[in-house]
Amino acid sequence: MNELPMPSDLRASAQPESSNQVTVEPPSVKLIVRLFLIPFLIVATAVGVIYLISLMAGRDPTIDEAITGLKSAGGERTGELLVGPGSKQRYLYAKTLTDKMKLGMTPEQREKLSNQIIDVLDHYTRPEEGEVEHFLLLALGRAWQTDPQHPQADSAAAAAARHQAAQTLLRYAASKDIPTRKAALLAMVYFRGHDEEVKQFVPILSATVSNESEDLDVRLAAATALGPLASRDDRTAVDSLRSAMRDSDPRDVELVWQSALSLAQLGQSDVADTILKLLDRNELASVQVYDRETDPKNPIFRKLSEAEQERILINTMIGVEKYNVPAVQERLKKIAENDPSQRVRAALRSKAPRDAAQ
Repeated sequence: MNELPMPSDLRASAQPESSNQVTVEPPSVKLIVRLFLIPFLIVATAVGVIYLISLMAGRDPTIDEAITGLKSAGGERTGELLVGPGSKQRYLYAKTLTDKMKLGMTPEQREKLSNQIIDVLDHYTRPEEGEVEHFLLLALGRAWQTDPQHPQADSAAAAAARHQAAQTLLRYAASKDIPTRKAALLAMVYFRGHDEEVKQFVPILSATVSNESEDLDVRLAAATALGPLASRDDRTAVDSLRSAMRDSDPRDVELVWQSALSLAQLGQSDVADTILKLLDRNELASVQVYDRETDPKNPIFRKLSEAEQERILINTMIGVEKYNVPAVQERLKKIAENDPSQRVRAALRSKAPRDAAQ
């Protein structure tokens, strides 16, 4: 049997005779560029891009950036859903519009932004994007939110743009998609103070509240909007809210509550007992609500969470701040002084406008 060669034997045998050795030339400049410089430039460029992205990630996009981004593609479609980073980014752009808008825009700014949002809604948004469309509808409403204490002069162009925005909300309020109808109705709240548009909204809102065949969440949205928008002598609005309050189905208790709150905002003193219950933590802790969102296929009755109780307390406190019923005003004072939640206690001291989408 031949012995296995040692590594040193292999190396020795692999060495060429001295007379046959080939001189190895140093690498050329072209080779060095190809092997080292080009990869270095590629890596440097990638690092630069990542750095710029990290800078962008450290701040929210501007409104103009959000509008531009919303005109880009929205991810890949899987079944009835859009997935992927493109879809998520469009969602973030749409949310930016609702988060960024503040009071104090000029009529020209409102006109421009309103027209841009309508363009995105009608030409760059697909139904399967869901919440992107909903945030855009809320943003369209908020574009026309004004401070009643500081009204601005209205130009003819701004009035025309606001009218077009109102017509757009009315159009989407008739959508076959339930969440879209809900978002469009809630967005109408922001038109408070614009009487011409409000006159168009109130009949639709009233009809929706009293329509027992309509989805409950859509009726809730309409009831929420009626309180701030309707006038105290609007019998159609008041009667529709009273009709909803008579709903005895325990699954619809939230509609009863919201209808009572809107009636209180319209100065109806006979709903004070319901308002006092909404301002009572013991009542809220014991009530059962019909949860249709956690598992839509298997809705159940459950108690309100602490966060939900606080939200109801805060919304009620803000809604009845000027409700001229002594018992309610006394309850508000006690809550502001003694409630265990600092957030609840501070609710009436806050000057920030109420968000209708809460």
